[in-house]
Amino acid sequence: MTLSPTQSHERQPTLDVLRGVAILGILVINVQLMASPRLVRAIFGDSADVSPLGTVLEGMIGVFVAGKFISSFSILFGVGAALIAARALAHGRAPRRILARRYGLLIVAGLAHMLLLFPGDVLFIYGVTGLVLLAFLTRTDRTIAIWAGLLLTVMTVAFSTLLVTQQLDSTTNEAGFTSEALQAAATGEAAYQAYDWAGVVTWNGLQSAVIQSDALVSLPWFLALFMLGMLAYRRGYALNPAEKRNELARMAKVAVPVGIVLNLPLAFTGAFGTATVLADTPLWVLAASGVAQIIGAPLLAVGYLSALTLLVLNKGATSGIRRRLGALGRIALTGYLLQSIAAFVVFFGFRQYGRFNTFSEPLLLELVFVAGVWTALLLFAPWWTARFRFGPFEWLWRWGTYGTRPPLRNDPTR
Repeated sequence: MTLSPTQSHERQPTLDVLRGVAILGILVINVQLMASPRLVRAIFGDSADVSPLGTVLEGMIGVFVAGKFISSFSILFGVGAALIAARALAHGRAPRRILARRYGLLIVAGLAHMLLLFPGDVLFIYGVTGLVLLAFLTRTDRTIAIWAGLLLTVMTVAFSTLLVTQQLDSTTNEAGFTSEALQAAATGEAAYQAYDWAGVVTWNGLQSAVIQSDALVSLPWFLALFMLGMLAYRRGYALNPAEKRNELARMAKVAVPVGIVLNLPLAFTGAFGTATVLADTPLWVLAASGVAQIIGAPLLAVGYLSALTLLVLNKGATSGIRRRLGALGRIALTGYLLQSIAAFVVFFGFRQYGRFNTFSEPLLLELVFVAGVWTALLLFAPWWTARFRFGPFEWLWRWGTYGTRPPLRNDPTR
């Protein structure tokens, strides 16, 4: 039997809304890498003074945003993997072969994305982790749950230990390496200001080498979240959320408050955990921030997803902001890449890279940029999905995955 991409009438509107929210939330963190080399400088001890407002904003982003939306998107990615595998089996097709092509294409797209637009790309690590996930497609729920729990436990212990060890080891950042990194940041900033695209690509490559190496180390964490998404699909939370209303309400009531408490250490360490941590930060705060990033962030993400699902069930997904979020969720890959394209236009095309740092509070200006991109995406997505079945990048991705070119324009009869 022929296996084709999911038809419009087969989509679960709630999942689309959740994806749309996750895509928007991710930009709040990504913009801090897109707008300037401030994070790189901070890692190597060359951070500028942060205003009281900036401290408050960074703390709030750390507690309520950092890691939560990438966790949400990762869980939803696992839901998608389970859904495709189930459809493939129903059509007599081998799910591993289809998903392997899907994830291989994602790796290629991620490599291009990180070099040309945004070194903090997540598509590459999603593709690599997805290939590992193939080994668990036919495992039982119990086996998957045990593996997910073990992976999160090991990652929590390892990451918390690493944070504490790095502070105790005064030789972590040697002067020579620090000087070279800061010089590279200065060269990258100059390339943006000089319209030196080759220099920008070189700078992206240097950042990608560091960021993607860290991402590969975090592969077990992503794998665990993908597994949680697979379990959510198998237990009916994804495709039949109305039947799980009471369970979702209980999860939201527990996961939101407990998740917030676990994430409180990030109010002191900032949105990127240790990026701007002072040398005298108490060790217990560093250890607790490790727990927050590995366990607390996904737990709060589950709370967000549960609460948002209940909201959509109560209010519907076809009106107001929920309709726009659902449209964005239908073209999530395109929305993600459009964020990077918008950032490139503003920070390279209009030479704004690093310029926000000349103001007293650059993070506030970055959030203004985020609000502008959100508005543009929420206006664009409904317009596009009213005319086309897929976003342009989703269309190419599905074409490569299934081996046949799907129709792009909407068919009112389907």
